[in-house]
Amino acid sequence: MASELKPSGYSAMPEAAETYEPAAWVRDRNLIKEPVKKAGLLEQLEQAASEIAELLASSLGPKGMNKLIINPVNETFLTSDGKVILKELDIPHPIVTSFKKLAESMDKGCGDGTKTAVLLASNLIINAIELRKQGVQPTTLLRGYELALRKAYELLGYSVKQAGREEMRIAVFCSALSKGVEKQQAEAITTAVLKVMAHLEKTRGECFDLNKHVKLLKKRGGPEILGHEGIVLDENPARVDMPMEVENPLVLLLNYDLKLKSEYLNPRHNPRLDCANTGFLFEERKKESCKEIAAKILATGAKVLFCEGDIDPLIEAYLKKNKLLAFKKLKLKDLEKVSQVTGASITAYKEELKPRDLGKAERIWREKKNGENFVFIAVKKSKISTILIREPSNYGLDKIEEAADDALNNAAFLLKTREVVNGGGAIEFELAYMLKIFASTLRGKEQLAVLAYAEALQKIPEALACNAGMNPLDAMVQMNSAYSQGKEARIGMDRKITACEPAVYDAASIKKLAIVSASELVGKLLRIDEIVPKN
Repeated sequence: MASELKPSGYSAMPEAAETYEPAAWVRDRNLIKEPVKKAGLLEQLEQAASEIAELLASSLGPKGMNKLIINPVNETFLTSDGKVILKELDIPHPIVTSFKKLAESMDKGCGDGTKTAVLLASNLIINAIELRKQGVQPTTLLRGYELALRKAYELLGYSVKQAGREEMRIAVFCSALSKGVEKQQAEAITTAVLKVMAHLEKTRGECFDLNKHVKLLKKRGGPEILGHEGIVLDENPARVDMPMEVENPLVLLLNYDLKLKSEYLNPRHNPRLDCANTGFLFEERKKESCKEIAAKILATGAKVLFCEGDIDPLIEAYLKKNKLLAFKKLKLKDLEKVSQVTGASITAYKEELKPRDLGKAERIWREKKNGENFVFIAVKKSKISTILIREPSNYGLDKIEEAADDALNNAAFLLKTREVVNGGGAIEFELAYMLKIFASTLRGKEQLAVLAYAEALQKIPEALACNAGMNPLDAMVQMNSAYSQGKEARIGMDRKITACEPAVYDAASIKKLAIVSASELVGKLLRIDEIVPKN
């Protein structure tokens, strides 16, 4: 029932904690039972947008707060990721659902910029409702917002800077740092991500899929963050006394159990162990069969074996005697990734094993870290790369994974467009500043809509200033003074308004997508004149 699905969440950091509880209207109106229109519709839009803006604004930027979300099935999520926050609150309100879809589309489209897009959209709605209350018609608002969007997009193009190697590094570093990780962790993530992306660019060009060609492996331990040109698996060898390292090995992949069953030894299914000699013959025949299987594997010339199934201890002994490194009980998805990296075919030992079924690697070795075994497969022309994340706490693992994911997506966009804009709220304030000047050239009430659009953009640097411990009003006055003198300025992590030196960059493509996506959603919501529930 609706009364049982009361979402709640908390925002917490080591030095401070704040409780976040959705307003009563969310709990009471999470399901629309009667048609809503006119004044009621405006109230629904305004309150939904206000709650979303308040919820996400405090999590924006590297100094943003975390939210501890307890969803309806009592699962807890400690995160500052906009998409996760909106998804796990699970409020079935139609307006909130629209914001969720915006966050999901941004995450699917570019993997970052979710909070920027949702915050901009929610503040555009809030400002539009204020104008509606003053008598401005929806068609006038939509025309004004359309003019503002086109002008903002045009101005954004003038602010774009071509990204060289250093600019790309800074943009990737800033995207990782924005998730609230420590500076040294963001540096390690940046190094790993750039190493992986450079390898993918060399082997795949621009035709790569991060979901297919980059693997994020996270494990308790460390701390450690590294990029690897190939695959890293958290697997134990079949025997601890097998080789630690193999150079230039041929690789065999099997998807079948290497174990003998009783029906294979005796088709009648009724072996009678009525004397010691019978038991001895049984064991001898088993040893011979295991030796035959091991010989078949060794005859291929393979030096490393990855098996999806189990391996009989006798077969393991024969393989170890011949210095073959074997791994067993692998997941099929891991076996498939090894196949993509090495070029080996996944086969069954019952089939005829041919040389063309084997793959190659430059080096395969295993390491033991904090009691966990890892196997590294290095292939220079590998189609897949791995980022290994090790952190002592589960919370730290999740935060670093979020940061690495955002950094990867930013790096992928930068490889394609190589365009950046000033970060730290600088680009949003610059667009707002220029839109206010543009609004003065307009006649009619569209001018009010353009000003409302500019004010919504300015809410983003205001939120960054507030999260950094600054007075938002004072911060905006200082930034306005800097821009009026022709100087670029941004919100600094040292709680000051600073010039854009040292540089802080964001990917230009993600900013463009965030502005366009938010504006499109607002256009759709402002065209609603009634919410009609199902009967």
